[in-house]
Amino acid sequence: MNKNWSSIRIGKIPVLCGRPAIIVSYKARTSESLLKSLQKKTREADLVEIRYDLIPARSEKGLENLLSALDSMKLTYIFTYRTQDAEEAVRYYGIATDNNAPAIDVDVRLPGIKSGKSCRFSSFHGDHASMSRQLLKRLLSGKPDVVKLGISYENRQDLLSDLLLIAKEYDGIDRPLCFSPMGKGGFMRAVAAYFISDFVYAPGSGRTAEGQLTFKQYMSIFSLY
Repeated sequence: MNKNWSSIRIGKIPVLCGRPAIIVSYKARTSESLLKSLQKKTREADLVEIRYDLIPARSEKGLENLLSALDSMKLTYIFTYRTQDAEEAVRYYGIATDNNAPAIDVDVRLPGIKSGKSCRFSSFHGDHASMSRQLLKRLLSGKPDVVKLGISYENRQDLLSDLLLIAKEYDGIDRPLCFSPMGKGGFMRAVAAYFISDFVYAPGSGRTAEGQLTFKQYMSIFSLY
């Protein structure tokens, strides 16, 4: 697959063609405990994802305080809030962009989310039956900075079928792609990273999706090519 982009920046972090960037995902019970986890984190990450939807004791004020602290830490992060409640999404993403979040990851099915100055990941999560040329065109239609697909698989044959579809339809597109196959084991994520994905996800404070490999596992794999 021909990649027709040179680089993008998320905050001050350049994302280059070549080795996929490793995003380490964090969740916690409260905003305060999430901040403590991030303050203790190692440098083993290219980028950090904040899964604020996975914080049970969340609040708008708690998010404002968290993002203010992350700004003081000069932490480059991606803010993600998975929900089907459009009004709730607008509120929380609004706080993120008002606080100049380096990047936001927004489901393509959520209306009314403005990016502000944040780099935008346009994402879709579903199963193999959801994959189509039309889906890729829909993700690209909003001209996001990054296209993201999180697809669940029950077998390797379906994964290989989608790899071929994506490689054909995404050939020459001028923006990075994050393809995260979800399923038992990490084999599928490693294959996607090798062939087409420009980003991979690793757990920070616990896995946030099935099949995630660790930062060290990814680095061991990347050392082979």
